Amino acid sequence: MSTSEVYPNAPLALVAVEVRFPDSASAPLGAAVHRAVRDRLGRDWVIEGGKQQTMEVAFGPSGMSAPNLRQENLSRITVRDRTQVVTLRPDSLTIEATRYGGYDIFRELLHRAFAAVEELLEPDGISRLGLRYIDEISVPTGDGPTNWVDWVHGSLLPPSTESLAPATWTGAVQYDIGPQRRLVLRYGPADQPVVAPSGPLRRLRAPTGPIFMLDFDSFWQPEEIPAFSADGLVQSCDDLRAPVRTLFTELVNDRLVDEVFRMEPPK
Repeated sequence: MSTSEVYPNAPLALVAVEVRFPDSASAPLGAAVHRAVRDRLGRDWVIEGGKQQTMEVAFGPSGMSAPNLRQENLSRITVRDRTQVVTLRPDSLTIEATRYGGYDIFRELLHRAFAAVEELLEPDGISRLGLRYIDEISVPTGDGPTNWVDWVHGSLLPPSTESLAPATWTGAVQYDIGPQRRLVLRYGPADQPVVAPSGPLRRLRAPTGPIFMLDFDSFWQPEEIPAFSADGLVQSCDDLRAPVRTLFTELVNDRLVDEVFRMEPPK
C-alpha cells in the first residue's frame, strides 16, 4: 500500500488506467454487461450513453488516404458528478479519474473494475496495461512570464543564452523500468490546461493561467499473453506507479511542495 503524502493542493489533472485484452466478443457488449459491471463498482455509479469520434488514416503506395471519421457509440459507467468514469469495450477496460484521494483509494476502484471484467467477460489474457498521470503545475505569477527555474528540476528546462530566453518548449524521454515495461515522460509549459475542463470526465477545478505539464505514461507490453487476473493486475499497477511517484518527487523542488502543493486549494 502507498505511504506517499497526499497534498491538499496536488497538481494532478487526470489519472487513467487502461488494460487491453484479446477481443473474443462476437458483438458489442450489451446493456446487461454494463449493468452488471456498474453493480459491482458500488453505490452511486450510473450508466451514461455517449458518442466518441475517432479519425482513421490509411497509408498506401500513393501516400496517405483521406481521413475517415468514425463515430463510436459508447456506454460509460460514471459516478454522478462525472469525476470518475469506467469505459468497457470488447477488447479493453479504461478507468479515468479527475477526483483523486490518493493511490490507495484509486487502487480499490481498480480492483473492483478488474474483478468485474474477470468475472463477466473472462478475457483470455492481457495484451497491454498502461497507467497515466497528468500533472498541471500552477504557481503564483507576477506580471511577467513564469520563471520555472524557481519551481522545477533543472533537467526540465531548455538551453538558454544571455541573448535568447525560451518562450515555450516540449520534451519527452523514455525510461526502462523493468522487463517489457517502459515509462515515458512528456513535459513543458502551456498557456492553459491540457486536460479539458469539461466533457464526459468533469474537472471540479482547473488552473486558469499558465501551467507546467508533467505527463507520465507508464506501461507494460508483455511479449506473451499472461492470464487476466484482478489481483495480478493491481500488483502490476503498483509496479508501474512506483517509478512515476519517484520521478515526480525528484522533479519538483521543496519550494513548490511547501508553497503550492501543501497549501489549501483556492475556492
